[in-house]
Order: sequence, then C-alpha cells, then structure tokens
Amino acid sequence: MSGRITDYWTTIFGPYPFKSTGGIVDDFASGYALENQTKPIYGGFEPDEGIISHELAHQWFGDSVSISRWKDLWLNEGFATYAEWLWAEHRGQATAQQTFDRHYANTTDPMWNYPPGVAQKSDLFNNSVYIRGAMALHALRTTVGDDAFFRIIRQWASDHRHGNATTGQFTALAERVSGQRLGELFGQWLFDKGRPAPLTRI
Repeated sequence: MSGRITDYWTTIFGPYPFKSTGGIVDDFASGYALENQTKPIYGGFEPDEGIISHELAHQWFGDSVSISRWKDLWLNEGFATYAEWLWAEHRGQATAQQTFDRHYANTTDPMWNYPPGVAQKSDLFNNSVYIRGAMALHALRTTVGDDAFFRIIRQWASDHRHGNATTGQFTALAERVSGQRLGELFGQWLFDKGRPAPLTRI
C-alpha cells in the first residue's frame, strides 16, 4: 500500500523527494504515527489507508519542505490532512468537497476560535492545525480552480525541496500562480477567529 500511495502522490505533488519509501509498525502501543523520513512509524497498530496517505504526504510536506517556525505547523499537518481527503477522493470514497462540507457544518467546533496559521506553542497540535488547515487548502482550490491549485502545490514542493518555508511564502506563491489577490481568503481561513463565510464555488 505504501508504494501504491507514494506512486500516486508523485502524480499530484511531483517527484518523490527521497530514495526509498515504506513504513514500520512498531510493537510499542503509542497510539499515533510519526512521519519519519522515508519510513513512517505506526505505533502499535495496523494503519488504514487514510493514515498511510497522511504520513506519506509528509514526505513532501514536513520532511522535504520543512517549516522555519512552529507557528506555521499547518503547512505540515494541514497539507497531510488534505492529502487524506485527496486519497479518499481518488479511491471514490468521498470527494474533498464532501469532507469539507461535513466539517464546515459543525458550527460549534472549537477550531473556529483557533486560527491555524498561527499555531500556539502551548497547543501546537490543535485539531484546527489539521482540519481547518486542510479546509484552507480546499478553500484555495475552490477559489482558484483545480488547474491552478495543483500547479501551486507542485511548485511549492519543488521550490522548497529539502529546505524551509513559511506561510507568507506559500500565500505569495498562490497569488503569483493563480494571478488572484487572496489576502482575504487566507485571512479568513488561516488568521481570523470565527467560522469563515461559505465558499463561492467556481
């Protein structure tokens, strides 16, 4: 499964940034997975496709393109979570839009009061960094269209391969590739408290 998912990610994210891939299922029941370069570790459980797709997406977003500062953690976790949605879409299980809609419908979720673009040092791995971070990417995709969105993602992985990057660099790239002003979009989804307005679909 790891090889099949990695092969698919190369068609979405660009060339695999390392020389090998795989995974390790440890007998220590940590209850979580960790995205080590080339071989994620699954702590005492057999991972499903969603978890594998998440951890392998980290090879591009987190292990190759690494953040320069912790407050930009959504660039790792939001991207890997959105990869889960893309894998489910690829497998015909649920579209990314359907997954987005399910989370957006939960009006009382605490993530609406936690902007993912400024992760808090006392609560770095807040659910907002994962889910609302992924929702920010889907909002971008909906706004600029699939062609521009996937060009942005591939360019991001290529430009910062084996390097460090920030949210500001990502938003600048998105505007440059799409030719659109996206400050309001990113402001609502990454930096403002509160549930953003519904998406306008193109």
